[in-house]
Amino acid sequence: RLLFKLAVGVGLKYIKTEKGSVDRFKWSLLYWPMYWLVLYHLKRNLGFERVRLAVCGAAPASPELFEFYNALGIPLREGYGQTESTGVIAVQRIERPRWGYVGEPIPEMEIRIAEDGEILVRGPNVFKGYFKDPELTSKTILDGWLHTGDVGELDQGFLKIKDRKKDIIITAGGKNITPAFIENKLKFSPYIQDAVVIGDGRKYIVALILIDEDNVTKYAQDHRIPFTTFEDLTKNRDIIRLIDGEVKKVNKTLSRVESIKRFALLPRRFYEEDGDVTPTKKVKRRFIEKRYKDLIESLYR
Repeated sequence: RLLFKLAVGVGLKYIKTEKGSVDRFKWSLLYWPMYWLVLYHLKRNLGFERVRLAVCGAAPASPELFEFYNALGIPLREGYGQTESTGVIAVQRIERPRWGYVGEPIPEMEIRIAEDGEILVRGPNVFKGYFKDPELTSKTILDGWLHTGDVGELDQGFLKIKDRKKDIIITAGGKNITPAFIENKLKFSPYIQDAVVIGDGRKYIVALILIDEDNVTKYAQDHRIPFTTFEDLTKNRDIIRLIDGEVKKVNKTLSRVESIKRFALLPRRFYEEDGDVTPTKKVKRRFIEKRYKDLIESLYR
C-alpha cells in the first residue's frame, strides 16, 4: 500500500510538469521505474493495458479523477456534446489536456457564453429542430445559436461545464453555487456513491449522501463495527464519523459559501424503479428533494 501511494504520488508530480522542461526530465527518472514496478501492473489488472485513449462525458468529472488515471499511464480525456449537436461539441486534445475543462471546440464549431452563463453553440452539426415541435425548437435555437441549457465558462478557448442551468443554487445571500461541482468532489471518496447538494434560497449548503455499500461494508468489517442492514450502516456513529471526515476533506477545497455545513446519510439505495435515478443512473434531483423533504428540513433546524 505504501509503495502504491508513493508510485501514484510520483505519477501525479510527473504529469503536472510541463513537457520538455527540466522538471519533467527529473520526475521522469523516478516515474518510469515506478511505472514498470507498480503502476503498469495495476493498469494491466484493471484491463487497461492496451488503452491508447479513453474519453468520458455525460457529467462533469473531478480533476482528481483525470490526474489519477493519467498518473497510471491511461490517457483519460473529457468531451462534451448533446444530441442536438449531433454528438460532440468540444473535447480535450490528447496532446494538451487541461483538467477541469471539457476541452476545445471541434472544427467549425463556435461557442460563446451568454450573459446568464448559458453555453451557446453554433455550427454545421447543430440540428435544425425537434420533429413536429416548432414551439420547443424556437425556444432552443435563437438567432442560429443552440441554447444548451448548461452553464459554463470559456478560458483561452477551453470550455468548462459548471452545471445544468436549472440546477444552479442561489443561496439566501444571493451567491450562485454549482451543486454538481461539489457533488463530484464528494463522489471521489471511495466511501460515497452519490450525493445531492441542497441550498437554494437557504442560508447554507447541506448534502444528502448515499454511502458506497461495498467499501463502507468492508470498512465496518475491518473495524469490527456491528451491523445487519444497509440502514444500520447509515445510522452507526463510526460510519457517520467516517463520512464526516470525507466531507471535511472536500470542504477544505471549497470556498466558505460552498462548504457543506451539515449532511445526512440516506437510509436506502437509489433505484430506477422507484424514480430515484434515470436509466443512465443520473440522480433525479427534484424527486430526491421532494422524497426527503422532512430530512432536509431537519438539517436547517
